[in-house]
Amino acid sequence: MNREHILALLNSDDSFEKLRALKFVREQSIFNLSDVLVEMLKNEENELVSEAIVDTLKSFDVPEVSKDVSALFEEDRLHLRDLAVVILAHHRGSAVSVLRERLKDEDKHIRKLALDTLILMNNPEVIDIISLALDDSDTNNVIAAIETIGNFEAHDYTERVLSILKESKDSFLTVSCLETLVKIGDEDSFKAVNEIFPDPESLPDFFLIPYLKLAIKFPYRDYLQILLKLTDKRGEPFHSEIIALMESYVVANKVLEPFERERLCSAVWKLFLGKIPPVSKYEAIKLLGKIGCKNCEEKLISLLNSENFFEQIGAIEALALLKSKRGIKAIKEMLSRFPSEELKEIAQEAIKKASE
Repeated sequence: MNREHILALLNSDDSFEKLRALKFVREQSIFNLSDVLVEMLKNEENELVSEAIVDTLKSFDVPEVSKDVSALFEEDRLHLRDLAVVILAHHRGSAVSVLRERLKDEDKHIRKLALDTLILMNNPEVIDIISLALDDSDTNNVIAAIETIGNFEAHDYTERVLSILKESKDSFLTVSCLETLVKIGDEDSFKAVNEIFPDPESLPDFFLIPYLKLAIKFPYRDYLQILLKLTDKRGEPFHSEIIALMESYVVANKVLEPFERERLCSAVWKLFLGKIPPVSKYEAIKLLGKIGCKNCEEKLISLLNSENFFEQIGAIEALALLKSKRGIKAIKEMLSRFPSEELKEIAQEAIKKASE
């Protein structure tokens, strides 16, 4: 089948003839017809033929085809631009140089399409190309690049993300930087974040959650005062993050000073008494055991009689962690009165652990 015959079939009004020609083009790897196929795609109304064109273009991983397909970025119709992204993402190797050039385009929308394609490749080897968008004049493109750096855990870009965070005047960009630093940041980067935000308890809610996620990774002994202030001011709305942060602080600071333990226990108990979900109450109660709140022993024993299942479990596990003799005795006395087999099994396991 010569070129003229193929072109005649591709221009036929018969969809079957078009499909036959496309199959031949694909099987014979006749990629020098890519410009023709791109033009066909713009006007084709038959869905099966359009899909066949897309599949054929996907199969040609060569620079010439990638360049022809990238011209669809300039089309007004969204579905054509989307098809270009999908096709080029399949090209991988041959498309990278084309997309790199498109990242320099004057049109921010075309730059975003090129960036989206690189991201869709899901290939860590192109992260250096994606990182070029960190210098983009459009904030949305910068955000997309930063989020991808986080998803790939590209630690080499930690300093660059910190630099953008320092200069950020956009709330969404700030959050993206913080979320990415949660994934790629180290202790030094968290110190830098604390310099940028020296008063975290005054942060707007929008920033506080990603900040807390980062803080959980790097809790310091001198972080206690900030932690206690956050708990006092924002404990209920951010109970989940704060409980996790407290637990991380306890794990990182294996030996707590008596005053640290006392203040943490008081803060956790206050959080438990607040309006937080039952599961979070369980986490708070259990944390009392991890902290070693001996002064909460009576309160924990009283919770064994709670009508709330989660509070009972939390109390059982906390008393076991404390290895409280009075608490274990109380659990044993309550064992036969616990309302469910599940609770009885948890109690028996706690008694066993406490005796180890």
